[in-house]
Amino acid sequence: MPAILMHCNYYEAQLPTLFDKAKFFGYDGVELRGSHLDLSTAQYMAVIKGEMDRTGLTNVVVACPCDLNNPCAEARAAGVEKSIDLLQQAAGIGVRLFNTMAGSLVAKGVPYSDFHLNGSGCATWEQWAWAVEGYQALGAAAEELGVKMAFETHNGYIHDLARPCAEFLQRIGSPAVGANLDMGNIVLNINGEPLVDAIAVLGDKLYYNHLKNIYKPSTGGYIVCALPDGVIDNRVWLSELQKRGNESPLCLEEPRQGDRDYFAKQDIEYIRSILSDLGWS
Repeated sequence: MPAILMHCNYYEAQLPTLFDKAKFFGYDGVELRGSHLDLSTAQYMAVIKGEMDRTGLTNVVVACPCDLNNPCAEARAAGVEKSIDLLQQAAGIGVRLFNTMAGSLVAKGVPYSDFHLNGSGCATWEQWAWAVEGYQALGAAAEELGVKMAFETHNGYIHDLARPCAEFLQRIGSPAVGANLDMGNIVLNINGEPLVDAIAVLGDKLYYNHLKNIYKPSTGGYIVCALPDGVIDNRVWLSELQKRGNESPLCLEEPRQGDRDYFAKQDIEYIRSILSDLGWS
């Protein structure tokens, strides 16, 4: 059965609270940002390790982005070095999975919300080459450390949709680098793949899952909503993972306003009810 993690956006920038609430509501772990306030990486890792030891929640995912869009080779190399340092320090406290992004790409003069025209929709062959080169180095470092990285399918990045993400992974060619499927982002892109297709495209490179849900009013725009509602059928999602024998972690997100404790309780109860219905234990 997949582990169920609490994303830090339930209790943003409140690390002790996040760990306490995750444990109280029965989550298996948490996902954290790659940095915290003005702490150095070493200081941040010490805080995380302290919370892991205090609560017993050792299933922790840390964000490890690496912006590789700078035309300056030295700047890109410095970015890779910084990300490898984060991988090493986090691996040293027991982190085994990292959510990653290769740097935002927004076409000149194009609104960010025109998602299909940004990210993979505007990436040049040079930007592809820079990102592949950087993540081949990061992948090698991850392999050596015995950890994995997963590209979030996020609008405004080369890996925004399942197909470009799969192509990116094929070019990188590292077993340590895979995908984090976030349908809450894909459904906002007019070129976004349907859920079942996205899972099939990513196949055995699907290492992680971000679960949230979206209303898409007929008048346009979108509204983030509760996990059981919206246009994403999480029951189908989990069923497809089960059929494929894919037990990659499920990270529940709550990027909306309101009662955080209620959301945290409601969301995990909903997901656990689906797992129970599927007989996945």
